[in-house]
Amino acid sequence: MSVPAVAPEEVDGLYEKLKREADAGGYHLNPDVEMTKSLVKGLLTNEKRYGYQACPCRLAAGRKEEDLDIVCPCDYRDADVVEFDACY
Repeated sequence: MSVPAVAPEEVDGLYEKLKREADAGGYHLNPDVEMTKSLVKGLLTNEKRYGYQACPCRLAAGRKEEDLDIVCPCDYRDADVVEFDACY
């Protein structure tokens, strides 16, 4: 199965949306914009592949009902922030 390519404007658009949502929720995106945008591209790729934005730092099963815990923001975010002061 071929996954459609992610356009740079898709990455930029989702990045800006996530930045606004993170700031409003008291979170901050990683200041390394290039690295952060690569993760955003992974979210978009997973959305095209599976139909939902599975966190790109976790392995998705490809079945939403099995992956609900890793749909971004994943269930592990807050615990990772507490333990590591960041999620991936």
